[in-house]
Amino acid sequence: MPERRNAIRTPIKTDVEVTSETLGVVKAQTRELSDFGAFVESQKLQSLAPGTVVTIQAVGFPETMPKLQAEVVRITKEGIGLKFLL
Repeated sequence: MPERRNAIRTPIKTDVEVTSETLGVVKAQTRELSDFGAFVESQKLQSLAPGTVVTIQAVGFPETMPKLQAEVVRITKEGIGLKFLL
């Protein structure tokens, strides 16, 4: 299957909080990040359906990071792929 992504994905492990209406706040970690989305490693988040809108925020930094809205676009056994809604 050919690669359909246009953005460069950077491997990066960052602690995040992903918030959804059904699960509340879930602490997780990113595996990859790009200008348009992120892959988040979490077994708990795998219960979210594609199309679900969540809020993601990086945590553990000296300053409060912005909260971004994102849509679940992919689910794997390792976690979920998110597309930022900019």
